[in-house]
Amino acid sequence: MTAVKSQSRRSAQAAGSRRKILQAAASSFVEFGYHGATMGDIARRSGFAVQTVSYFFGTKPRLLAELIETTVVRERDVANAHVREQWEHAMAHSDDGPLLIDRFVARRHPIREAVSPLLEAARIGALTDAEVDEVHRSVEERRASEYAHLSAKLAEHDALREGLTQDRATDITLSIAGPELYLALANGRAWSGEDIREWTSSTLKQLLVA
Repeated sequence: MTAVKSQSRRSAQAAGSRRKILQAAASSFVEFGYHGATMGDIARRSGFAVQTVSYFFGTKPRLLAELIETTVVRERDVANAHVREQWEHAMAHSDDGPLLIDRFVARRHPIREAVSPLLEAARIGALTDAEVDEVHRSVEERRASEYAHLSAKLAEHDALREGLTQDRATDITLSIAGPELYLALANGRAWSGEDIREWTSSTLKQLLVA
């Protein structure tokens, strides 16, 4: 029993250490970008040695990959579970194109807010680092797959605009609801998150549905 408690305590301590390092990495990547965020700075912000950061995550690309993944999971499955339920209900029961778009945007917006700065760091890092390029490609492929669910549902109910293919609808959604445009509006034009959410939903309705 003592050994089990000791193992449980060590596991909890390790999980807590990982959370602190991920929080430190998020602030460093957002502030300095991929190339400016060093393992040393992340270690300093987290209160651990560089060796500890490397022990838990290995390389900086692997740290960024896990940070992106944990951020998406937190916003998708934990912090906004009720929004997820509304989206899943609409996907299962609704044939209303505008409603599906509203539910999609509401579902994706918190994720987009949280992860866009990290995806920008990955995009820039991918230009010169093959490992980061692999991380960025993987994230974008998964995003495209998830966004395609909306286009497929709209096509299933003949809700897409005349002449608009399902693939083209996915491409439009990836652009309008993507991280680059979010950062341009939020950082470049000082739009609020709510303004971006409303504009994204309105614009997608105009571009996608009949």
